[in-house]
Amino acid sequence: MKTRLKSIILMATLALGGLSSCQDFVEINTNPNESATAAPQSLLGPAVYKVITANINRNLRINNEFTQVTVTTNDNLEFHRYLVRPSESEYMWRSWYVELTNIKDIYKSAGEQQQAGYQIYQGISLVLEAWVYSLLTDMFGDIPYYESNKGYTDGNTSPAFERQQEIYKNLFLKLEQANQLLNTTNDIAGDKAALDPIFNTDPEKWRKFGNSLYLRLLLRVAHKPELNAITKIKEIVDIKPSEYPIMESNDDSAVLRFTNQQPYFNPYFNAREIDFNGNKGYSDFFINNLVAMGDPRLKIWATEATLGVYSGMQSGYQEGSVPERGSTLHKNLMTDPRLGNIMNYAELQFILAECALRNYVNQDAEVAYNDGINASMVFWDQTIGDEYFDNPLVSFSSTDSNNDKLGKVHLQKYFAMLFTDFQQWYEYRRTGLLDFSDYIGGGVQNDGKMPVRLNYPLITQSLNTANYKAAVERLGGDNLNGLMWWQPNLF
Repeated sequence: MKTRLKSIILMATLALGGLSSCQDFVEINTNPNESATAAPQSLLGPAVYKVITANINRNLRINNEFTQVTVTTNDNLEFHRYLVRPSESEYMWRSWYVELTNIKDIYKSAGEQQQAGYQIYQGISLVLEAWVYSLLTDMFGDIPYYESNKGYTDGNTSPAFERQQEIYKNLFLKLEQANQLLNTTNDIAGDKAALDPIFNTDPEKWRKFGNSLYLRLLLRVAHKPELNAITKIKEIVDIKPSEYPIMESNDDSAVLRFTNQQPYFNPYFNAREIDFNGNKGYSDFFINNLVAMGDPRLKIWATEATLGVYSGMQSGYQEGSVPERGSTLHKNLMTDPRLGNIMNYAELQFILAECALRNYVNQDAEVAYNDGINASMVFWDQTIGDEYFDNPLVSFSSTDSNNDKLGKVHLQKYFAMLFTDFQQWYEYRRTGLLDFSDYIGGGVQNDGKMPVRLNYPLITQSLNTANYKAAVERLGGDNLNGLMWWQPNLF
């Protein structure tokens, strides 16, 4: 009972607002001569780490089951059957909104400090805001945005839900502003810079990440004409590349590389292998495609089912008919520093390849595609020869249709985004280009439709009822199949 009460109180302080009863205590115990906000450099590392570890947790639990990376042998956990319990939504909602408060405080604190170069922290804050808010809206649709995280500052415990189109419009403005703030010759002193676990507070690398994230989000809504996303993609890539620098190599990838020393442990570093891998195996789709391509990443990611043999499991199997588990997640992943991935250079190259195939930009799609493959191999410390690209499942062929090429791009992108929050799910929902249907079993539910969103958290329904109902009415119902603004009706 106490645990449930604490959960309710915590959820009420997030997107729903703050607890006004705490305000008198805070005011009494606040020194009026000092800033009430922590230094920006002290907030950055913990906020990013907590978002990433939460993402990894539910990537393994939800994303990987939806997108046939893994399949659980627990007959009562049914994500691979496209069933989701309503309570599942609360973990990510809570995790993201808590850290948005800290991310926003980075911007506020940097402005209060009024020190040379501190606009870098403001730029970083805006990039992180765009990243986390995009994760939220892409999972739920309309969400508290302009009025979120204002329970303590403004006493707003019932924030309105903003429309997704408006959210995306403002995310683009944040990334534009970040691009300007990070365009600086200033730097941060070494001891403070080192508190950034991703780019060591290098403004140019943060700028490249921000603009690469910009392309990810622009492409996600490019099929919607309202925000002129295609025009902006072309501007960034073709017309004004010097004004919008993007990632140029794996060295620019946005990755919190776990040191496995305090405070940046891989979240599974001290876990038992059974807790990491005990009830799941890789899917047929995942294993069969890697085997067919002769992909060297397979041995890094998966165990052998039997000596020299990799095998998967059927996703969506019938209840009561649990298949034999084959290859599992390699236990070395429990200490691997690369699981802290936000966005890597390989993903950017596949974005550029797709944009070229869709004639959004004047670039060579095959070059970008091949560069993306090579970048992912290098990221995972693997090498490939010409024989990899000679495989017709990999190479662009003169007989391939444009859709065939897009399918190959997205299969490679799927593998390059392994362990990257919910991006595999979001991208499949946007394109439907990967053919999971040949691998799905007869136990799949939800009319065979992969969910396109998660329901709003139950606590939000209870504590912000009026605004929740308004958002649900726009959505056409709070269910797994409700089409948000950018979601095409593909399934």
